[in-house]
Amino acid sequence: MDYIGMLRGDHDLSDLLCDVCDIEVFPEDKTPEDEGGHLAYNIPGKTFAGAGCGSEYILLEDGSIGFWGSEGECGRIADSLKEFFELMVNCPGWRDYLEEEAYQDQESLAAFAEEIYEEHLEDMEDMDFYLPAAQRELADRLGIEIRDDVAEILMRFYDCAKREPRFISTYTENDGSTHSGTGSLFDR
Repeated sequence: MDYIGMLRGDHDLSDLLCDVCDIEVFPEDKTPEDEGGHLAYNIPGKTFAGAGCGSEYILLEDGSIGFWGSEGECGRIADSLKEFFELMVNCPGWRDYLEEEAYQDQESLAAFAEEIYEEHLEDMEDMDFYLPAAQRELADRLGIEIRDDVAEILMRFYDCAKREPRFISTYTENDGSTHSGTGSLFDR
């Protein structure tokens, strides 16, 4: 399924994605952030979307999805666009799920994920926005399944974030010295 094309062609769907997941799909792909020529990546790709904070989602040449955060974090988050949207729709606020110790077993992960989701619901109580209904509509329109237990989706996310080769950014200072990340969003 051409998720990006679908979102680019349907502004209501794109707005819903932004409301639920804080993801803005760009009208066209662009070159990933390079901070004035100082930032380079070990795997080429094209930025297809961004977050409100300035972070970018990058479709890498191997078909996986990389993330570059406005605070310098960088790593792979999904092995395909389908897995990317499954993660985003089922786990909005996905960065809140980056506590590595919760990924020790499925039971612990399921309990952790439920706790995070409940926190998201509490945070939205005073808003005129009902997250479960918005998620369901987004999932239906994208052809993605909403899961009661997201542990399997989160384990795929974790495995993707840890697999080799990692998606790594390297910043080169004016004096030529370089700083590289670990390539995993879990290694903060």
